[in-house]
Amino acid sequence: MNIRNQFCREALVWRQLKHPNILPLLGVNSDLFSPSFCLISPWMKNKDIITYLKANPVEDVYSVLSDIAAGIRYLHSQDPPIVHGDIRGANILVTDDFRCCLADFGLSVISTESQAWTIATSNSLLKGAIHWLAPEYISPNASPKVPHTSRDIYAFGCTIVEVSVFLSKCFFQ
Repeated sequence: MNIRNQFCREALVWRQLKHPNILPLLGVNSDLFSPSFCLISPWMKNKDIITYLKANPVEDVYSVLSDIAAGIRYLHSQDPPIVHGDIRGANILVTDDFRCCLADFGLSVISTESQAWTIATSNSLLKGAIHWLAPEYISPNASPKVPHTSRDIYAFGCTIVEVSVFLSKCFFQ
């Protein structure tokens, strides 16, 4: 899949998403980085959740994880479900009112049994941060799999560990 097609795919998936825990897409711009295109979203001065927690280690972890889970639940409740494909601390941004939002929909796919709706290719299935990928996606004996919502759930579990380990380092050093 060429870069332009990947860009269009991300924009098409992202533009349909409207939820408090999903970073909104404001638009597309072709002038800023001409001849390339860029996706425009709100500026998040708090940056990603790990950066935010470095500056604010006493943050209520339950609300952080609840926000992330709500965003994932929203994606998976779409018809057909949307698999984010790259859930991890770096892709969870913190708003000005300290709400966590899922961002970076470059690996998102529409997941369904129908091949007509599946927009992933076998090459895109292994993309993403390897430490957050479920074993069935990285096993050398595994055949290519259509992304399933369980991929995000596994990555969410890894993100819980990522946030918890980070916070334990902050508190016990």
